[in-house]
Amino acid sequence: MATHARSRSRQLLAAIAAAGCTAGALVALAAGGSASAATTPMRPFPQHTTYKVGVMPTASQSTRDAAVKKQYDSWKSTYLVHGCASNEYYVSTKGDGDAPNNGTVSEAQGYGMNIVPLMAGYDSSAKAEFDGLWQLVKDHTDQYGLMQWKLDGNTCKYADSGTPDGATDGDLDIGYGLILADQQWGGYSADAKAWLAKVYAHDVASDGHLKCEDDGPTNDTRPSDFMIDHLRAFAAYDTAHDWGKVVTRTEAIVNEFTSGYSSSAGLLSDFVVNANTSTPDPAPASYQENQPDNIVGYNSIRNPWHLGTDALLYGRTTAATSFNTAVKESNCLKSISGGDPKKVQPHIKLSCANANVSGDTQAEEAGDLAGPAAMAAGDQAWTDAIWAQLATNPFGDTYFGETLKMLVYVVMAGDYWNPADGGPTPTTTPPTTPPTTGPAGNQSYEAENAVLAGGTAVTSCTHCSGGAKISYLGSGGTATFNGITEPATGDYTLTVYFMSVGSSKSAVITANGVDQTVTFPQTPDYNTVVTQTVTVHLNGGGGNTIAFSNPSAGAPNIDRIVV
Repeated sequence: MATHARSRSRQLLAAIAAAGCTAGALVALAAGGSASAATTPMRPFPQHTTYKVGVMPTASQSTRDAAVKKQYDSWKSTYLVHGCASNEYYVSTKGDGDAPNNGTVSEAQGYGMNIVPLMAGYDSSAKAEFDGLWQLVKDHTDQYGLMQWKLDGNTCKYADSGTPDGATDGDLDIGYGLILADQQWGGYSADAKAWLAKVYAHDVASDGHLKCEDDGPTNDTRPSDFMIDHLRAFAAYDTAHDWGKVVTRTEAIVNEFTSGYSSSAGLLSDFVVNANTSTPDPAPASYQENQPDNIVGYNSIRNPWHLGTDALLYGRTTAATSFNTAVKESNCLKSISGGDPKKVQPHIKLSCANANVSGDTQAEEAGDLAGPAAMAAGDQAWTDAIWAQLATNPFGDTYFGETLKMLVYVVMAGDYWNPADGGPTPTTTPPTTPPTTGPAGNQSYEAENAVLAGGTAVTSCTHCSGGAKISYLGSGGTATFNGITEPATGDYTLTVYFMSVGSSKSAVITANGVDQTVTFPQTPDYNTVVTQTVTVHLNGGGGNTIAFSNPSAGAPNIDRIVV
């Protein structure tokens, strides 16, 4: 087993010869686009996600989207490199010295494989770049088929001592990136599941806790690996392995550790030992690095980001551990910084006091990474302060800080979507004449034949089933489908063929006087019709009515319905 350490010049961190977790966050990807993969993204940036808890920055949505685009342009031009081979890309650690000659580490590669699919639609080259990132991973694997954690920028060969190995946090991010890519373009499912099988076999201990690396011991863990939103997505996506057990054990370690060592602040040390017991403890100060390792450092400063994001996506019930811990962490960081994110130190004692490590009391990412936790906590002023800092680089951060900022920007802008929620389903281009029946013999009703009111109008649409669609629905505009016929009273599946270009939109669907509000995801363009299904209760006979409206905002364009 090799020992990994983050070597950042400003931090003066040095590797020490000790068994245990790696210091750098590591990533390994396993996606290979198939010939049948789509080139048009199904979830193009920007995706305006409604989180399940918390607040958003007060900046407008358009302002937030523009900020993300600006940061992405800067990040991509500086750190995304076309090499080591003509069909490979890698994320350079330029400026931080994490790998020789500005090479890459699996942490960086994994971050890139998350960022690029999230920015597809804005970046027209995203799929080719993702495939290149994944190709480099596949070409540089260790004995278990996971990515070698550090590569030289000149030789592109393994750049650490000992037998090449990987690291859990990198492996997790790579797996998540493959799922994002599969939801974005399709064609990555087999690679994603094969990758997750390797991660489960080599990075997960028998009790379900996450090891620090694939060839490491089974009694320690690193809390910066606690990407619980990733684990939940794995559980939904890879049913061949018990990822639910990993979620449960990870949450248990958070609760057991904080109960014993940081009950009011919710902080976790950079490394944790006795992780395979009910009493996990902080690792010794010199366990892996000289940060020290028994308090919050450059590893665990990522916890407010990871746990806050899990809370935003899954809410205070499903993600109760993440939510409760993120709120405590947010309150702690705001308190010791006086509400100024620039004053959040990268090293913090578990009692919620600044560690004041000599020569290392400033790091932009320490404040930036508190953003998702502040949002989940519902702290508007603190959220806005962190959002404002994202537009700056007060301490001249390079690869590490700027890459983490990119990911935090996407979350705080509301553009971080959940790949486990399914998303819109593409449809084939419909025929030029309207069909009389829908799937499985169900009846199809063209939207242009509905009763329109309040400004809703029929507009031409070459890719719609009748050559037309209804537009200007919502904001007072309505569409009512009369004469819906069913053989018997009961619950029926209503399939709506729609377009929602520019952003997701909501509509109130009223079936025989019963309302339900449905959110329709953003669609890529006016050449792509997608579907959304809902359940409606209808009566036997032909007297049923289904109406679409939105009294306060625009609703999607509708091609037809099938019920």
